[in-house]
Amino acid sequence: MSDLYSDNRTISSDKDVTYSTSDGSLKDKYFQEFREFDYAIDISDNIIMIQDVIQTGQLFDFISKVRLLLKINPLSKQLTVLLNSGGGDVVETLALIDYIRSLKDSEDIKVNIVCRGMAMSAAALLLTAGTGLRAASKHSKIMVHQLSSFAGGKLGDLKSNARFAEQLEDDCNSIMEQCTNKDKGWWKDNQQNDYFLSAQQALELGIIDKII
Repeated sequence: MSDLYSDNRTISSDKDVTYSTSDGSLKDKYFQEFREFDYAIDISDNIIMIQDVIQTGQLFDFISKVRLLLKINPLSKQLTVLLNSGGGDVVETLALIDYIRSLKDSEDIKVNIVCRGMAMSAAALLLTAGTGLRAASKHSKIMVHQLSSFAGGKLGDLKSNARFAEQLEDDCNSIMEQCTNKDKGWWKDNQQNDYFLSAQQALELGIIDKII
């Protein structure tokens, strides 16, 4: 774990973590746990936290955290994502889903996704696509809706962006069909406007497997 803690502190062991400052004084032995939360991970339980907006760069950040956890815990066969997000970039979310699925297909590693707070828009798609347990806390809020586009420019570009948006929406609805109790047509019809769901409603639709 020395690569993660690179600020010249001395780690004595995983269980009894201490470090000394330049004046030789002994500081909080639990600094390792604090550093883990700086990186939005929990090494002991193989947890990665995703919060705020899903944006460009999220994929490589997620991959680096997965690779770190698997180096520290090489025998692990599951990871858990704690999710609290209002959504974000659909392309980046689809890339995250592809990577999560590849972990299961190539290394038999399942990714549990647990919503704590909210999973809206693209984050709801990510929650739905978990390859392990998909769960939400009782008062979590989940929202799915039609894809949004903010394209501008020449008429030809607008038409091209419209076709691209339709393709993305079809990709998203295909995933919803694969992972829930409803087909693509149902999701397309029910996402014309923001469709807000309680944890219980998400459970009934098959977006999640369990309320915690």
